[in-house]
Amino acid sequence: LSSSSASSEASSSADWPETVRVAVRVRPPLAREVSTEELTVRAPGEVTAWPDDGLGPGPRYSFTFDAAFSPSEGQAAVYDAVARPAVSSTLAGFNASIIAYGHTGAGKTHTMEGAPDGAQRGIIPRAVADIFEHVERSARPGARRFLVRASYLQIYNEVLSDLLKPGRNGLLIREDRKKGLRAEGLSEWVVRSPAEVDGLLRRGAETRATAATAANDASSRSHAVFCLTFEQSEASGGGEACPRGSVFRSSKLNLVDPAGSERLR
Repeated sequence: LSSSSASSEASSSADWPETVRVAVRVRPPLAREVSTEELTVRAPGEVTAWPDDGLGPGPRYSFTFDAAFSPSEGQAAVYDAVARPAVSSTLAGFNASIIAYGHTGAGKTHTMEGAPDGAQRGIIPRAVADIFEHVERSARPGARRFLVRASYLQIYNEVLSDLLKPGRNGLLIREDRKKGLRAEGLSEWVVRSPAEVDGLLRRGAETRATAATAANDASSRSHAVFCLTFEQSEASGGGEACPRGSVFRSSKLNLVDPAGSERLR
């Protein structure tokens, strides 16, 4: 897992002062892995691996990250430590990204999406809930307004496609002075509740490319980027929503679920 914020100032209140943070999550071992590899997670952020190639245990390898999560730690712990600071940065007006990386079957999609509700909710539904709770708590009619827009992009065989507009393929990356880098022609949808966001996620999942692998019957074969654009306007005089002299801020939260890479052994 990797999260980043476009501003160190926005993340200064978080536990990790850096703008780029890397965490590792260890999933429960499969039956065939129990006798071949031992993993130990130590706080804060250290993972020790003791592989066994069949000829006996090999040397121990230790790796240090900004945070490490053992198989016993749930979705809430991962979100609070890794994703919540990035979401807070987005609400403060800064761009942020959360990227899950690992081999196929490592649990990337489970970590990013999980279940739509309950304790198994992943990073995306939890982030969406926090954003709309902030909107509901902070909006003031006639003085402060918010707009949330969503888009869902797939990268498969180096071709960019719109997961929410089937058939809209071959999108091109353009650079705009005001909007920065963007995928030309990518649809954006105004969303007003977590339920509407969940509907878009389900629609996109039906279009996303998957295939069976040795480790996963429905492995994601494409990179997917779910982007939430968060806009807020505040009238300095408390009049119209966005008059001359008002404050307008726009930020993006990119939630990335890459294709699963194959294990070397």
